[in-house]
Amino acid sequence: METSFKTVKLTCEQVYNIWATEPELLQILDFRSPAEFSQFHIPGAKNISLAEAPFALRNLQEKLAVVIVQPENEGTIVEHLGPRDDYVLMTQCQRWPELRQPLAGHGIQATILNFQKNIGADMKNDIIFHQLFEPESSTYTYIIADKKTKEAAIIDPVLETVERDLKLVEELGLKLLYVLDTHVHADHITGSGIIKQRTGAKVALSAEVAVPTVDIPLEDGQELILGDKKIKAIETPGHTDTCMTFAFEGMVFTGDALLIRGCGRTDFQQGSSAKLYDSVHEKLFALPDDTIVYPGHDYRGQTSSSIGVEKQFNPRLGSTRSKDEFVKIMSELKLAHPKKIHVAVPANLAGGLVTSSLVMHPQVVDGIPEVTCQDVDHCVKTHKGAKVRLIDVRNPDEFVGEYGHIKNAELVILGPDLTRFLEAGDREEEIVFICRSGGRSGSATAESLKLGYKHTMNMVGGMIRWNELGLPVEKK
Repeated sequence: METSFKTVKLTCEQVYNIWATEPELLQILDFRSPAEFSQFHIPGAKNISLAEAPFALRNLQEKLAVVIVQPENEGTIVEHLGPRDDYVLMTQCQRWPELRQPLAGHGIQATILNFQKNIGADMKNDIIFHQLFEPESSTYTYIIADKKTKEAAIIDPVLETVERDLKLVEELGLKLLYVLDTHVHADHITGSGIIKQRTGAKVALSAEVAVPTVDIPLEDGQELILGDKKIKAIETPGHTDTCMTFAFEGMVFTGDALLIRGCGRTDFQQGSSAKLYDSVHEKLFALPDDTIVYPGHDYRGQTSSSIGVEKQFNPRLGSTRSKDEFVKIMSELKLAHPKKIHVAVPANLAGGLVTSSLVMHPQVVDGIPEVTCQDVDHCVKTHKGAKVRLIDVRNPDEFVGEYGHIKNAELVILGPDLTRFLEAGDREEEIVFICRSGGRSGSATAESLKLGYKHTMNMVGGMIRWNELGLPVEKK
């Protein structure tokens, strides 16, 4: 990196470190020709002309500009931009690929090549990895971390399981840096926005879609740092036009681009069967065969696969399947749209911060919506708690006995009293049923659902679990 005037002094390596860890601080303006730019460029860079420079710089706000030009054009650029002190002139841009930093563009597959050099056949013992499941949408959520620094990321969180996931993060002593979504989901609402509010973690999503909660718009090849390890974003459009696969320490988190013996549909959200075929064959299948595949969903109880196995046995996308055959297969699926698509997509375009007035987001287990004691405690402690009724279905002596009751809980005994209460109640009201251990309150929840209630739920573990957690009780 060279400069011919007083300005910020940064090496190419320093620019990379800022770009990789805090890309929102930079705006990379690339003045090379469109042909050169399309061959290779730094992910996230904007290709602009000299005439566009003043407008681009005026709109930088607090960002530092990294201006990329060919050496022979340096004088012209400096003269045009003037003696600013908030940008770095980068005339030796070829240093970036020489240092094997991530690149985007049609002329090079650095994303894949760099990942191949670093991948390991077995999962390393210096990382933390957890695979979590949300049964209603059959979604996998992943927590990955560097074991030494405890810096972590969560991939594809679901709104209904945010409390569960954050509890695990807390138990493991992790510092959550990133919330990653593989794409804008149509079958569930993301928990990314709420997790950002609760933890301060940065939300990262494809730069191809504008979501107000996103801090890091991702382009092909972009890296996020966890300790001395890197998460690499690989652009894999096709299921939707915003799909990203995340590569980390010999694993790829493929979202819906590649499932175990299948793939995501391609008939909405600007999906394309041809693009999906190219994404899988040119990018994912170019990875080593022992790369572990962790999908966004599975509907048959499978948890992982590998690139080699999917190349051999995936009935839609296997190596022997032609693009024309794949396009024909996908065109003949005739699937009904996901049940939540009209709710999920608008909500996810808002970062999962739904406009619904609902406070609680239960997880459905065996047909019964359930919340944890921690969910209820958080609800009670916030101003939103007033919107949720706590109905304790135990006997009166239990209500004031050994385990006590939760503040503001109402006593409605399971049996005829509860039936009369439910028959006269508001079917739209949010109600949490509570008992000693969760059995009777589960029955109360089931009865309410049969009577048409839409937002009732069971507190798992009951007052026994509430007391075990040392949460506040009243006994009067």
